[in-house]
Amino acid sequence: MTVSDKIRALDAAGCSRAEIARLLGRRYQHVRNVLEADRVRGNSEPAGMAEEGATFLPASPSPYGPDVQPRGRGAYRLVVRADGSIVLPRELREAFGVVVGGVVMARHEGDEFKLVSAATALRRIQKVLEPYAQEGVSWADELIAERRREVEREEKGG
Repeated sequence: MTVSDKIRALDAAGCSRAEIARLLGRRYQHVRNVLEADRVRGNSEPAGMAEEGATFLPASPSPYGPDVQPRGRGAYRLVVRADGSIVLPRELREAFGVVVGGVVMARHEGDEFKLVSAATALRRIQKVLEPYAQEGVSWADELIAERRREVEREEKGG
């Protein structure tokens, strides 16, 4: 998210220009210029703002449709739909190896929401468990063998 995006979002949330400048550590004039430029581009209505100020609309048409707007350097502005879903741009789906019905892992860290491919999540888990792995021992085979022993004990009566 760019600084301008943050300015627009805070404005849509009802923050004053002075508050926005203070929160983002920017000059008041910078905040004013962004919001006024949007207003001029949008024919007296700020681009990126809905009439009620609750919805943050794209300032210009996106080749991805209205729910995805590229912001440069791998950043995207994604609209959360009424059902809570978001659309991932084609480039992200390809990079993550996601197909229809595929899985992407998500993590909430502080004030960020991070998406991680399922393959990356698996590699991270394997790295955490690596110190506990024993050479030539399969945890899956050990678990199956243990379950079989339990079944045998139960069949023998205990």
